[in-house]
Amino acid sequence: MKSQTYASLAAFLALWRALKHASAHSLSAEDRACAEAMDAIVASLRAEERAALALAADEQITGAARRRRERAELNLARELRARALLAD
Repeated sequence: MKSQTYASLAAFLALWRALKHASAHSLSAEDRACAEAMDAIVASLRAEERAALALAADEQITGAARRRRERAELNLARELRARALLAD
């Protein structure tokens, strides 16, 4: 699978969530490989950060939960930049 550069963190998260919610048999081999690569990147985060990212983007969260998700997104963006997968 070729590496893909994402235009933004939001683009990465939207694709990651879409692939996670798609049924496995409906994904092409390339989509499955992409999902596995994305999961490996997300797996590099701490468990609580992964949990914060797993919340639906439109889910109404406030306070501490919002701060946790923002920190998780910041750390994920750092990881993507370190791998040269996030356009600046």
